[in-house]
Amino acid sequence: MLNKKVGLIALLVSFAASDLLANTLTNYTVGNVLVCFRKNGGGANDLVVDAGPVSTFTNATPNQRITITQYTGSQLALVGTNSVSWSAFTWYDDTVSPASAQWTLFVTKARTAINTQTAPWQAKSALAQQLPAGDMSTIPPGAVDNLNFKSVNTSTAIVEPDDPNNINPNYQHGQSYVGTLGPNFDFNGDFVGDPENTTPASFTTSGTVVRSDFYQMTPTSGYGVGKFLGYFELSTNGMMTYVAYPTGIPAVPVIKSFSRSGNTTTISFTTGTSGTYTLRGTNSLTSGTARTNWPAIASVGGDGLTHTNTDSTTNSCQFYIITAQ
Repeated sequence: MLNKKVGLIALLVSFAASDLLANTLTNYTVGNVLVCFRKNGGGANDLVVDAGPVSTFTNATPNQRITITQYTGSQLALVGTNSVSWSAFTWYDDTVSPASAQWTLFVTKARTAINTQTAPWQAKSALAQQLPAGDMSTIPPGAVDNLNFKSVNTSTAIVEPDDPNNINPNYQHGQSYVGTLGPNFDFNGDFVGDPENTTPASFTTSGTVVRSDFYQMTPTSGYGVGKFLGYFELSTNGMMTYVAYPTGIPAVPVIKSFSRSGNTTTISFTTGTSGTYTLRGTNSLTSGTARTNWPAIASVGGDGLTHTNTDSTTNSCQFYIITAQ
């Protein structure tokens, strides 16, 4: 009887360990979204993040905002936030059910106009979409090869050496993110385009987010286009958010209250149910300076609620505005 009890305990511990490892790069599951960052150059790094099952994003409600919490600012700092290229993607292989979903791709496409959706990616046959899926599948094992590369690495986010030529000895079981993309950043020519978005050189001080649309390409025997699912949004502080099935355009924010105590100004304002709202401030109304270029103080996602932000400044005169994107 004692042996049976010990065996049962061991079995339960095994299940618990399996649960803890779920949705990680060290125990990667096909269909989990990879969010990847890179910056080429001598000594540059990539960052590979397991953001969890794609069903989390496809099953979200319209305008729901999902923060990507699986990486830290310390990890992204080893890659950079200015002039950094990033993308999000995943795939289904021939183990998923139903069979019609096999070799489906989910891939981002960078917006050039912040509030304008891009033209969808083209969907292709299952045979054609197996090729980029195969390229993508080399990224998780390549990241795990570098689990000990940096002390900040975790099971969900791994900083790895940038290896465009796939010659770094760290990679024993897979490839680097940039090495998988290939020289034209299209998964070695196996995908229909470049999934990346690149931030400006002055991104962290610009006060303007960047967005990439997220598309689902289900295999087709003829011509087909991807299904729009939402967009990923990277803020200037390095935080990434996913917005599902966005509807409408950002509403015009309304300032509800404004007060000052000492050197701290408190501003409360309304938001719509979509978009990002940024509080900006300046002590100079220089002619010709666009208000959207005023320094950003704080940003919030639109949720239809009233938000309150503060600004601490010793300026005797300060002007404020809230912009919507």
